[in-house]
Amino acid sequence: MYRFSFVAISVLLSACAGTYARPDKTAGAKPKPPAAIGAADYVRPCADAPATPKDAFECDRRSILAMTGEYHVRFMFDETLPLKPGYTQHEPQRSGGTELVFVVEDRGDFIALQHVLVMGKEHTVVKHWRQDWQYEPKEVLKFRGNEQFGYAPVDAAAAKHAWSQAVYEVDDAPRYAGVGRWVHADGVDAWTSDFTWRPLPRREFKKRADYQVLGAINRHTLSAGGWMHEQDNVKLLLKPDGTTEALVREVGVNTYARTKDYDFGAGREYWSKTQAFWKDARAAWHDTMAARRDFTLKTKLDDKPRFEALFALADRAAKGETIARSEIDHVLDRAVIGKSGVAKTP
Repeated sequence: MYRFSFVAISVLLSACAGTYARPDKTAGAKPKPPAAIGAADYVRPCADAPATPKDAFECDRRSILAMTGEYHVRFMFDETLPLKPGYTQHEPQRSGGTELVFVVEDRGDFIALQHVLVMGKEHTVVKHWRQDWQYEPKEVLKFRGNEQFGYAPVDAAAAKHAWSQAVYEVDDAPRYAGVGRWVHADGVDAWTSDFTWRPLPRREFKKRADYQVLGAINRHTLSAGGWMHEQDNVKLLLKPDGTTEALVREVGVNTYARTKDYDFGAGREYWSKTQAFWKDARAAWHDTMAARRDFTLKTKLDDKPRFEALFALADRAAKGETIARSEIDHVLDRAVIGKSGVAKTP
């Protein structure tokens, strides 16, 4: 039996894409590589350098799918270089948890991976972030600051043989997207993004008001023991005229180490009861954003965090209730505001 509560969610919200995990007291510790679970029989997704674009495409797909599994996760963020005169570095941030990653959609040139946290002895479940991978994307949804998002075309040369990674929050709201290529060379399978903007992370959303944009280059690297998400971040002050000023550089290291010593059954149970609802929610988000194209994404509804509205519907779905698509649309119509205040005709 899984345990799911709004109190737990509010406490756990932090880290990369919207949710946290357990506090880690080893604030001064150095990042550890993924433990070599299964290292003896590890087979790389692409043992040899791909000879053709088709081979490379298949290597890329296997690399993305290799990120699925059961993990102990560590989130580590260190401000490294002050860029604005007089800036005082903040303390390192550490957290961690146990996380399940699985495929929710695979259309060949499109793969969606869902992350679900399962926490502690009580196996508290928190739906975490989602990452969508699109081969040779024609456009991506970009964060533009001040709760603003909009679609932008991807240059054909940049899109060729490349994948976009779009990251979504706990309620499937958009967060950021980048474009890059997988490289399978020197015994390593890794993907590196272009420079992207994203909103403030949950770990600092309520603590910081001195910057408005987190700029980042992301790298995903596979290993015998799991995978690592590295972030080369810069915290940017967004001025009223649209220009930016860099405050500080930050290094983020999110380590996913495969584990066999934790029971993720509660996470699978939760997903079996709510997956139909979340499929409808993903479709509703897609349709709403595609209709508006350029929009403001509210972080609160009725003075409460936006995610609570959809999580309340998901909780009803988990109890066996069928949630009408109109209820999801009602939430999104209040959260996603087009430039004219209403949806555009597709």
